[in-house]
Amino acid sequence: MSSSDAIAAHLEWQPLAHRPDCAKPVWEVDQQTVVSKLRPRREGPEHSCPNEECGHRDHYDRITLRVLCRSCGTAHLISGEEYTTRTTTTVRTGYGQPPKRVAGLWLYPGPPLLDLRGYDSPGAYLCSRNKVDRLSEDDIVGTVTEGRGKRGGTVWHAAVGPDFRPPAGGLSGYALWAKTSGEKPFTSVTAAAKWVAAASSSAAAIETQEDQKQ
Repeated sequence: MSSSDAIAAHLEWQPLAHRPDCAKPVWEVDQQTVVSKLRPRREGPEHSCPNEECGHRDHYDRITLRVLCRSCGTAHLISGEEYTTRTTTTVRTGYGQPPKRVAGLWLYPGPPLLDLRGYDSPGAYLCSRNKVDRLSEDDIVGTVTEGRGKRGGTVWHAAVGPDFRPPAGGLSGYALWAKTSGEKPFTSVTAAAKWVAAASSSAAAIETQEDQKQ
């Protein structure tokens, strides 16, 4: 597994904003579902689709999320057609779980290796030197990713020095890593995290020396 799924879980989301003077920034979230809503003429012509099972044309299902803050009075209304809903957990999404402290780093979990029953542990971690509420690109110094050994056992790989590439062309964002741990894997997350801590410290020291020379 690459680190891309973990990056998508943590970085490719934009928080909804409260007003700057909001005294108690807490969102209240509700949803409204309207089945077979009639499309008014002013909203454009009916859609057509070669798929006979498609629900387009002059009726459609619409879902609206209302996200409001009673403190500052801000309300976001988010609507969509042909909607899907799914109730899941922070374990499956890879976001919302607390980071764990390993080898002097904070490891933020990503989603499991596979979205299947029995795969409940993170398939990758994003490594940060600081504990933060929401990760940013500047926080991430490395990654630890799950893999499979020659006999099918769980192993771990590591990398440091991310160069982030934003989402484009319908694809998720990803990172190119300046240095990887090589072909020999680690047998535990802790061992991989220790490598990230050492490698990222060495890279930071080199950058500092180069800056001092300039």
